[in-house]
Amino acid sequence: MPSQAPRPRFVGMMVDSDFSRADWWDALRGTLVATVILLVLVPTGRIDLALPLSIGAVFTAIAESGLPFGRRWRTMLWTTLWLMVAMAIAVTVSESVVLTILITAPVALVCGAVGYLGPRAAVAGLVSLVVFAAYAGVPMGAVNAPREAALIGLGGLLQTGVCVIIGAIRQHGALPALDPVHHPSIRALRTDQKQFLRHGIRLAILMTIATAISELWTIPHAYWLPVAVAWMTKPERNGTVTRVIQRVAGTALGVAIIGIPSLLLEPTLTFYVVFATIGSAIAIAFIWVSYHIGVSGVTIWILAMIGLAGDPLGEDIGLRLGLTVAGAVLVYCGTLLWRVKALD
Repeated sequence: MPSQAPRPRFVGMMVDSDFSRADWWDALRGTLVATVILLVLVPTGRIDLALPLSIGAVFTAIAESGLPFGRRWRTMLWTTLWLMVAMAIAVTVSESVVLTILITAPVALVCGAVGYLGPRAAVAGLVSLVVFAAYAGVPMGAVNAPREAALIGLGGLLQTGVCVIIGAIRQHGALPALDPVHHPSIRALRTDQKQFLRHGIRLAILMTIATAISELWTIPHAYWLPVAVAWMTKPERNGTVTRVIQRVAGTALGVAIIGIPSLLLEPTLTFYVVFATIGSAIAIAFIWVSYHIGVSGVTIWILAMIGLAGDPLGEDIGLRLGLTVAGAVLVYCGTLLWRVKALD
């Protein structure tokens, strides 16, 4: 029997996904918390509360998905703290173009370099940088910074509390013990520090360029450009190129999933809540298993949340896809300028 011809590497990268590794229970719990927030607040017209609360709940769930019971709540609390700090800084500088551009570099540097502490720390830095990029691009006024930071923190704490309660029930009433955390050797840590410091510097440069373009570019939702750069940049060149391809493919898939029904139907608040639920479930279940599928979920969720905020979905779809491609070009150029040795 003739052997099957090997698939091109790109095709294999996009279709080979082990769905058995998806954390369905965590996705169900995380999505339920985020959806309940929307179901309680959206009918009352409090979209201003629903958005940061839901963002905190979903991003905290993404950071802890798949961890052992005794470790996940610590990851969730740290992620919540990072989200609050990122939100506070973003809203504080959001009305000043100059301050937004200047503060982007140190924020991106810290969010990128923190990855040397481990994969979960890297994701906490990633989602915090995404929150910073999104909210810094929407002028809100420094006076609103404490409120928005408290709301995103409350969303994270709600997710953490539900996780601990359900986890304790599944553990037959046991309290969340402190599972041992295995730290790398000093030599490995020093090597990782150098790699992630380089990554942080490169990320700071790319994010500053993207933020400057978005702040000076008079089109709606230009902040999506730095958001896309944050999602796509990884510490090593090969990983970044892979992530760029997966990000564009995942975004296109997400746009199609929510975009086609929005063209066939007249989107309502119920429509957006349903797709926000679908998107958050896909994101939480797959972001650690299949990056492009997870990103498609993130895209669906974000577009649905923006729809809830009252922005026209039809305009957003083509615009965000175009800004994602622009971000991909920027990130790829960054990989050519400074090639970082691949991490194990």
